[in-house]
Amino acid sequence: MRMLEQDTAHWAGLGFLLDTYGMDLSDTISRYLQPASSSATSSTSEHRSWALITGASDGIGVSFAHELASEGFNNILHGRSPTKLATVETALKAQYPHISTRLFVLDAYPCSVPAIDDYVRGLAKDGLCIRVLVNNIGGGALVSPTFQPLAQRTAEEVQKLFDLNVGFPTLLTRALLPVMQEPSLVLNLGSFVSHIPGPWMTVYAGSKAFNMSWSRSLWIELRAGGKDVEVMGLVVGEVQSGGHPGPVGLVMCSSRTLARSALDKVGCGRHTVAPWWRHAAILAAVLCLPEALLNWSMVRTTRGMMEEEKRLLEVDKRNL
Repeated sequence: MRMLEQDTAHWAGLGFLLDTYGMDLSDTISRYLQPASSSATSSTSEHRSWALITGASDGIGVSFAHELASEGFNNILHGRSPTKLATVETALKAQYPHISTRLFVLDAYPCSVPAIDDYVRGLAKDGLCIRVLVNNIGGGALVSPTFQPLAQRTAEEVQKLFDLNVGFPTLLTRALLPVMQEPSLVLNLGSFVSHIPGPWMTVYAGSKAFNMSWSRSLWIELRAGGKDVEVMGLVVGEVQSGGHPGPVGLVMCSSRTLARSALDKVGCGRHTVAPWWRHAAILAAVLCLPEALLNWSMVRTTRGMMEEEKRLLEVDKRNL
């Protein structure tokens, strides 16, 4: 019986990989480059399709902006630092002079519903053909320390993690959906801890699990309502970025590779997907582990990360 259970788990992992990579890729990101119906004959860049990328000041967000610009999309860059956004905008215009850009400067914490709604109303008033939304903002390293028991978290820390990972993306999507022109695309970034335990980062893990369930439910809801809107949750592992330095290798990809891999999965028919093939393989292998072994492994791994974070924080204190 135990051997049968192990074989079943192995086949389940293989099925995950085949399901992820054996799909029909007949649909591509270019589908969302169609011009607005009211300006189909216009040659001006303002009337090309627009993509709104949150958290576009660095890392994965910047990479999505570059990849979408390379496909011909205009970019709305969201972030809280106008200086950083202006730097990204300058680089985009230098490399892709044919596109237009706009800046959306707003701090996602505290999350302001009136500010979100006002900005979206402005986009609608200007008649922009918005077809792509990348909900990239979020993360676990938004509070310090990153790893801490829930009972020791302050209410402000919990609210910040919630606003950045759940509240802002959900409220922005709610406001933007009615003004997006079909066909349209919504990408929501998740994490490995969307699918596996995340001790000492429970709020972050729970928020990323929400993003995946939300993606699935929203896509089905929109399709049932006759809307041509694709919603995809992206399961992301180790990615090199400004806030997560490290060498690209077996388990870590560059943010540009992640963004390109994600856009290549558009139209695959899945509501959640691990874009980079190595992340998908790692996750499939991890999900084949017996639950007790997986739980033990995550406790051991996270404790090690927690101790390393404490050590680095002590070094920073001594250097002040």
